[in-house]
Amino acid sequence: MRIRRPFLAVLLTGVLGVSAAGCSLPGGDDGGGEDGTGLERALDAIPASASDQAVTYRDVRTLRRLVAAEPSLYRGLDGYGIVEVIQRGYTGGSVRKNWGFDEKDVRTSVLVGDSTLLTGRFDTDAVARAMKKQGYKATDTDGGTRYKKPGEPGTYDISDATRATNRADATLGLTAPGTSLRDDKAYAAVAECLGDVYEASYYAEREDADVPLLAIGGRLGKDGTSSSETLCARTASKKAAAATAAALRKKTAPGARYEGSKVHIGDGDTPLVTMTWKNRPDSGLRPGDNDKTAELPGLLILGRG
Repeated sequence: MRIRRPFLAVLLTGVLGVSAAGCSLPGGDDGGGEDGTGLERALDAIPASASDQAVTYRDVRTLRRLVAAEPSLYRGLDGYGIVEVIQRGYTGGSVRKNWGFDEKDVRTSVLVGDSTLLTGRFDTDAVARAMKKQGYKATDTDGGTRYKKPGEPGTYDISDATRATNRADATLGLTAPGTSLRDDKAYAAVAECLGDVYEASYYAEREDADVPLLAIGGRLGKDGTSSSETLCARTASKKAAAATAAALRKKTAPGARYEGSKVHIGDGDTPLVTMTWKNRPDSGLRPGDNDKTAELPGLLILGRG
């Protein structure tokens, strides 16, 4: 079984329909005419070669409202998946002053391994001034401007609608990849299973495993504030699905954290196994808590718990 380091970082410590080369990435406007859910559009922007990386998706506009309305429930997501905002909590300072933007400018955030893709509306002149003050040099790149600091790894590619940060080998860009994660049948099936979520975490695709792909995503209730999370596990066989469901049902037994939650097995030769629970402001049950506790991913991937 192969698990690469970025996946382990998410699992053990927490995080945190275009698909045509040369097209702008989805997510830069208000969504009119776009195809699919926000999560599906995010997968459209990630190259299929990143299937072995951990992926997290955040609808930043929705999260800003939720964190303001119910901080006790949503405080675990108050960094919005934006690395610079998360770092502000430790280092202080103004994200806008240091980087030329802040969370108010961001529509969606996607973390892919160590790299980040933000969509929204960015003041490229303000970004240019901020990057210059930090010592970054600007060059033209496909769709925008690339910023790189001499002697440091990583790049920042920025347009007025997209900000791609690659902290290692280049993975994300300002234009849609020729083949994306949405073209991966497993990723697409899990995205359809999750539905219209405001946050989601994929725990990386793995070869020769009973659960090749696992994700957890959050949906809002009818009141627009309460929420639930759904685990969707793509299994390798009917036998693997039965074993996966049995492991999850131990977590739903009386006295267990997910007591009363229902586990379902889907149809087909590689069934999806699902489990849904209501979020509440208790340890392990807040939205996104599995990114930190790794309780359910650890159970299904490492056999832990």
